[in-house]
Amino acid sequence: MLSEEARARGALLFAFGDYGGLDTDAMRTVAVPWKLTAAALVMAQAPEDVSQASLRRILTGYGFLYPTEIANWPEGAGAPPKPEAVLGVALGVGRRSLPPIELQIGNIGCAACHAAPTYGADGRPAPDRVWLGAPNPSLDLEAYTQGLYAALQGGVAEPERLMATVRRLYPDMTDREAKTLQSFVMPRVRERMTAIAATGQGVLPFSNGLPGMTNGVAALKLQHGLLADDPDAMTRETGFTSIPHLADRAWRSALLWDGAYAPPGHERFRVMQEADLTDAHRDQLAAITAYFTVPSMGVSGAQARRHVPEVETAWAYLQTVRPQPFPGRIDPARAVAGRDVFQRSCAACHGTYAETAQGPRLIRFPNWAGLVGTDRTRAEAITETLVARVNASPMGGSISAAATGLYAAPPLTGLWQSAPYLHNGSVPSLAALLGLEERPERFRVGGHAMDLERVAIAYPDGYQPYAGSVWVDTRKPGLGARGHETPFADLSREDRLALLEYLKRL
Repeated sequence: MLSEEARARGALLFAFGDYGGLDTDAMRTVAVPWKLTAAALVMAQAPEDVSQASLRRILTGYGFLYPTEIANWPEGAGAPPKPEAVLGVALGVGRRSLPPIELQIGNIGCAACHAAPTYGADGRPAPDRVWLGAPNPSLDLEAYTQGLYAALQGGVAEPERLMATVRRLYPDMTDREAKTLQSFVMPRVRERMTAIAATGQGVLPFSNGLPGMTNGVAALKLQHGLLADDPDAMTRETGFTSIPHLADRAWRSALLWDGAYAPPGHERFRVMQEADLTDAHRDQLAAITAYFTVPSMGVSGAQARRHVPEVETAWAYLQTVRPQPFPGRIDPARAVAGRDVFQRSCAACHGTYAETAQGPRLIRFPNWAGLVGTDRTRAEAITETLVARVNASPMGGSISAAATGLYAAPPLTGLWQSAPYLHNGSVPSLAALLGLEERPERFRVGGHAMDLERVAIAYPDGYQPYAGSVWVDTRKPGLGARGHETPFADLSREDRLALLEYLKRL
């Protein structure tokens, strides 16, 4: 049993930790000089209102969250600290004596992707009340990256105006930081903008995808220098993945959608029982997770290794995270029947759930991996060259990387909070996934509400999205919506309706 103190520390690290990502090395790819970039965004998108309120509106549009409450903050941990800027952006001040430098650095943290609005009984989201561990369905890293690039391009073209905007937005900024921005940061940003323009590839040689998605394999290839001067990267690197729910991830024997990362010396895909959920197993997964900061935060492999103990602490907390209880109505009779359907049609890949006083709980997880007819792009994205780089990295002693070419079936805990569905977020509802309705070629995502009856992304009449929304086109590379139909092929409509009700309980 995890102590209250340990849970509190783990929650703090998960929600607010920087894991070594606040340094100038990380600024080469992911981290940013926060005050300068914030001012550039406001100057570009809200020049008539230079204020923190404008910055908040801009970042909210990209799917970042400004919560007033963390609904599943550990009991006994005290009130969570208020984020200095926005949840999921870690901030810190770097200083040097020679040369005399002071700079606030910002970087993407765990909670940017893995904290989501809670939902009410009407399916409406509450973005000011979030749930840690749930996937952020509206975070649009691609739009954020492109918006930041355009803003900085415009800002460095008018340096005096940009610095004036910084001072208005941050009136308490020190003279030392102002001088750092003018004499140290601005010239480097200008050089970087010129270099990016010269490549002809845009700000990145790949797309990060759409709201609620990431392209972690391409980001890792970028960190290892495997996309340099590659004119085909933008069209080839489309291994988009939907951000997963983190509840019950300790049941995994290997991590990532394809099970590419496993603890050395262990079978990659093996059946897990409750007795296998040891502290040692959890810490092995935590060490692997520390390596995620390389593509997501731009840290070095050596830096990632130094912060393994912090990730272990965060993982101990994550092992206690449960999904938000389903807020809508569940048909009890159908849910009981659906449990039997699940056991017959789903458990062999997605695990066995037992009934407890707290609801269904995993008691066995097979860690099945294979191909089920879904889009193959992500399964084929990890190459032997990338595998060799990972295994030779400073984290190689903690990771056995492999190009599996498969998809690893995940636990379905928190499934209702995880729309859209499949590994690439290409199906907007559980009803469509189960074959109760057609899978659409196009649908909107981002800032959406939920249709709790169908467990679907929804935009009801008169609804105002809390974040930007875009259209998902499943005909585009990496976004195919076919596959995973066989498990439901022999089910009657009533069986599928019953299964839908049961899945709401997980």
